[in-house]
Amino acid sequence: MTKTGAELFAECLQAAGIDTIYGVPGEENNALMLALEKTDIDFVLCRHEQAAAFMASVHGRLTGRPAGCLATLGPGATNLITGVADAMQDYASLIAITGQGARDRMGRESHQMIDLEALFRPVTKHSQTVQTAAAIPGAIARAVQLSRAPRPGAVHICLPEDVADDKIEAGPLDVALDPPKTLAHPPLIEQALQLLKDAKAPLILAGNGVIRAAASDDLRKLAEATHIPIVSSFMAKGILPADNQLNLYTVGQPFDDKIDAAFKQTDLILSVGFDAIEYPPSKLIKNDHTQVVTISDAASPVDAGWPVAVDIVGDIAATVRAMTQAMGGQTWASDGFIQLHQTLLSELTTDRTDQDKGLVPPPDILHIIEDDLKPDDIVLSGVGAHKLWIARHLMPKAPGQVIIANGLAGMGMALPGAIAAARLYPGRRILAICGDGDVLMNVQDMETAARLRLDLTVMVWVDGGYGLIEWKQEDEADRHTELSFDNPDWSHLARAFGWRHDHFDGKSALRDGFAGVFRGTGPRLITVPVDYSENQVLSGSDAQAAE
Repeated sequence: MTKTGAELFAECLQAAGIDTIYGVPGEENNALMLALEKTDIDFVLCRHEQAAAFMASVHGRLTGRPAGCLATLGPGATNLITGVADAMQDYASLIAITGQGARDRMGRESHQMIDLEALFRPVTKHSQTVQTAAAIPGAIARAVQLSRAPRPGAVHICLPEDVADDKIEAGPLDVALDPPKTLAHPPLIEQALQLLKDAKAPLILAGNGVIRAAASDDLRKLAEATHIPIVSSFMAKGILPADNQLNLYTVGQPFDDKIDAAFKQTDLILSVGFDAIEYPPSKLIKNDHTQVVTISDAASPVDAGWPVAVDIVGDIAATVRAMTQAMGGQTWASDGFIQLHQTLLSELTTDRTDQDKGLVPPPDILHIIEDDLKPDDIVLSGVGAHKLWIARHLMPKAPGQVIIANGLAGMGMALPGAIAAARLYPGRRILAICGDGDVLMNVQDMETAARLRLDLTVMVWVDGGYGLIEWKQEDEADRHTELSFDNPDWSHLARAFGWRHDHFDGKSALRDGFAGVFRGTGPRLITVPVDYSENQVLSGSDAQAAE
């Protein structure tokens, strides 16, 4: 059957398992938009391309399957870049689709024309301009396979408007929707086991790859069978319950932290699913005799900066299961690790103020959230000072429950990410936690949430400035530049977009009212005045304790 290039493009996307595209269309993808209407693909109209890309990124994190994000040429395409890079650096599957002018306009000065293939190349696994309609099936099949292959990430396809209008007789190629699992090389597992059995104080470092591989239960069983403690990256929180003495919580703060004591004690780090982009590996080596064994779905970078003795590449869950079975009941006991767990647990569960009114310290806000948290809730963190507190102090009830923008660490992800989560999982409680600098980065898509009648809550920590930059400048120079700003009237802002709003002025009001914010339907904005004076206590006291 004869069809247009755009119709073939849409048909191939659906055949490759793309069920959702977030975006802002333009003239150059009119043909594709009309073609999408003939498929079962949901198109989510957004108010800004960056928000659309963040939605697709979170969609990929939560499902393991790529969603599309779509923009037109020129400024529409450039607006996608931050969200696409976010997916790439946190290893989330994503297909970026851009329109483009006709092929005879390429390579010369022409209105809104820039080289989009080159623009997206540094922030994707692959970037391609489809030059003929006949190339469409192969381009989409390759894009989806690459986006899902270890390590997952973003892929870009550019569709010129004249290619979209071309006539062709063709259909989709078969695409393996689930990447094949590769088993690790048995001799490498044997080498790793010998190093582990010879170690006196081994430590498990769990990274985001554990969540992507759905290997959390397998890693928990290994830890519990061997009594080896687990330290998690920001994105791997929740593998062990907060009160489990093998849980040494998270690593990744930009200052010396109490968890550094664990890395000083260990002589072997068993790194499981840890991506070098999550935290510099060189900072985890605290003595000359520590060795590293890595388990991942892709080879460890040779320039990662730590001494990798054995690099095991293969299916993470299967490898961890094999190691658990081969340990033969050997266990380790370390009073130092147990004492560190008790110290961290006490600090993480201690409230910072008895005052019920006024500014609320970050740990106290997070304790109130944590007390109400249910295992199937989804929490998303924006970027700012609040991110560091969430990463350190919010204890999840399930693996992968807390999504933190970490690799790229771009501001503005949490609000659009919550929209993607609410679409994917109606009936589950969705909470985005933002700073007042972060939330306004994509505030326009509050309209998208209202239009789609999504049930989600966005909490804003209000301090009237860029708190994280202030924190860093004070640490480095004992002062900070002018970083304060004015905020909108939050109640008026919420009303303008059709959201409900609650302001909790103080700890008592937040404690009494937080559980109620999830009742009712539709999007809800809540604001809390935050006391960031605790920032210096956190970085200052921990730095001294680690010395």
